[in-house]
Parts: sequence; structure tokens; C-alpha cells
Amino acid sequence: MIPPMKTIPALVFLAVLGGASLWAEEPKKTEEPKNAGVSIWTQNVSGFRKEHGSVGGYTKRWDLSDLPHYVPKQQLTGVIRIWGNNYLTDGPLGGYWVEAFKKFQPGLTIEYHLPTGTIAVSAVAAGIADLGMNYKATLSDRLIFEQVFHHPLTEITAVTGSYDVYGWGPAGMVVVHRDNPLTQISVKQLDGVFGSARLGGYAGSVWHTEYPYARGPEENIRTWGQLGLTGEWAGRPVHAGGQNLSSGAMLQFSNEVLMGSLQFVDGYQAYTNYITPDGKINSWSVQVRRAVARDKYSMFYASPSTLSPDMKELAIQAREGGPFVPRTLETVRDNSYPLTHHSYFYLNREPGKPVDPKVEEFLRFVLSQEGQDCVQREGRYLPLTGAIVREQLKKLE
Repeated sequence: MIPPMKTIPALVFLAVLGGASLWAEEPKKTEEPKNAGVSIWTQNVSGFRKEHGSVGGYTKRWDLSDLPHYVPKQQLTGVIRIWGNNYLTDGPLGGYWVEAFKKFQPGLTIEYHLPTGTIAVSAVAAGIADLGMNYKATLSDRLIFEQVFHHPLTEITAVTGSYDVYGWGPAGMVVVHRDNPLTQISVKQLDGVFGSARLGGYAGSVWHTEYPYARGPEENIRTWGQLGLTGEWAGRPVHAGGQNLSSGAMLQFSNEVLMGSLQFVDGYQAYTNYITPDGKINSWSVQVRRAVARDKYSMFYASPSTLSPDMKELAIQAREGGPFVPRTLETVRDNSYPLTHHSYFYLNREPGKPVDPKVEEFLRFVLSQEGQDCVQREGRYLPLTGAIVREQLKKLE
């Protein structure tokens, strides 16, 4: 473990540089493919997603005996309308769930409308969906719903995000250049590197002003010396970057690391997917790969598609302390890796009222051994642990 160091004052920082210009240490720019200036969402994004979804995955099967079997409370008829997460049908999981659920509830029909996860909560708010599926609901999602119904969304964790499959909610990754001696970092230190002083942050739709939602500039980390590196590294600036800040990945990163503040460091290098003149997608992951390869002082939030021999991934410690945990298939599945992600079902449940019986039956199925076995059969998302399932079932009571 590399011991932490106190913040180096500005004058000492300049002295360490020996008067050298900071610009001399800026990474050399590499020409990226030209931008065609058209929306990627009007192109063959589904093909891009399916192509990337074929990379990675797992064949392991976990013992799911700590999850309950699905036993119907009652036999029902009707339609369950599910809107949102396109990855249910970009892969086979959505079909697996329909097939397995039908064996228990032949009178219930699952009707999917899955253009994109970003429509999930809006569809629930508009009354055209019984369930919406997406990654963590955004502030805008929650405000839309709460302005319509004046009570909070009900959120049910459905699956754990993937270990290494792009698009299927992969766990967050932090990478540095291969020559960097750093091997681990805490969530608090990540806040110092990627964040800045702030007045507060959001937890769901509630604005908080207490620490650590609010914090001062004394916790900023701007040099490698503040992360414990010595010698030539000590006074060099950390060049932080990742995906663009309106992306789902960085909104989740803000929630997990920056306490929902979206208060990122000045100079953050933001990359995003765009269409090249030949109609191909220049993905943010590949752009980050090139950026890290050419800049040994970089630290980037990355995706599984970014990894290359030019970089290494850091083990991460939770904000509250504990071990530094590497990202592995097991640590993502058991949620010990701090930047593990999930996908959720969202529904409208009026406080004090029962869940729609059709919806309850389907959710209890998803949270069962049978439902989570479908998840591991697909081999992209990861099945939930028994502890998480028990927490979700309590929400349905």
C-alpha cells in the first residue's frame, strides 16, 4: 500500500517542477478520426451494441440456493408492459424471462417496449408502462415522476451489472498508464482527483449540504505526490478524464464518487461516441485507450473495451475504508468491488397501497432462483446475491 501524503502547497509544487513549464508535460495530441456531425442515435446503434455485447461474458454458474424458488401466490391473466432497457432484447435475457415465467403464469403476457433505458421512468410516469427498467434513475427521472405523483419511485434491483461486457452495466474501472507505480486508490481519493470543492450533492432527489456531500478544496488531489508517489512523479499533475459528463456512466460515477454533485475537476478530458464520415462509431472507450497510452500522467474512468497493454487497472477501497478490492468476476458479483453497478425495475406504488398483483408476481419471479438462473444462463449481467434479493422482496410487502 502506498501511504498517503499531505497536499503539496502551490509554491512547493512549482519548486518541484524546477520552474519548468506545465505545458511541457501536457500529453501530445493524436489526431482522432473526423466527426461527421450526425447523431449516433440515428445510425445502427443496435448493431454496435450487439457487436460489443459479444465480447466478454462468463460461463460460470453460481449456487443460487440462498434465493427463494418462485411459487405463484395466484394465477393471473393480463399483460405486463415493460419499457426501457434495450439490453434485455439486445441479448437473450428478455426472452429467457418470458419463456420461464410463462411456465408458471400462462395467463400473463410480457409486452416489451425497449428502445432505450432512458425512457423507462418517463413511461412509468406517463402511465404506459407497468415497469420501467434502466440503470440508476437520474435526478430528471425522479423529478418527472415526483411532479406527476408527488411520491417517490419504487426501485427494485433486478440484476448486477456485468464484469466485462460493454453496455450491460459493467462495473466502473479506473486506469492509469502502465508505467505509473500506483496500484490502488480509495473512493475518497478518487473524489479528490476527479472532483472539486462543492456546496452539496444529491441522494436521489434530495439535496444534501452536510459532509461529504459538501466539502472544501483541501481535499482536492491535483498531483501524484498527493497519492503517495515520489521522485519524478511527486509534483506532476494528474490528468483526469473519462466519458462525457452527460453519459449514464459518468452520472453513476458522480453518484458513487462525487456524492451526486456533478462537480468535476477543471480540465477533465471528456470523450464520447461519434460517427465518422465512413459511418463508423469512434467509441469513447477507444479514444480513452489512445489518450492513456500517450499520457503517462493520466488517470481515466474507463470501460472494459478500453483495456490494453498500455494501461493498468487500480484496485479500489470503499469510501468508508476496508481492503483495496480488485475488479474480478467474483468481487463484482458479491458487490465487494466498490464501483459495482446494477439495473433496476421502477414502478409506481402509492404509499400504503399494495403492488399491482401482476407486477408483484413478475418481480418475485425475477428475484427467484428461476429468474436469476436466466441471468447467469445469458452470461452477461450477473445474478443477485441472497442478501440483495431479501432486501428487494421486503419492498414488495
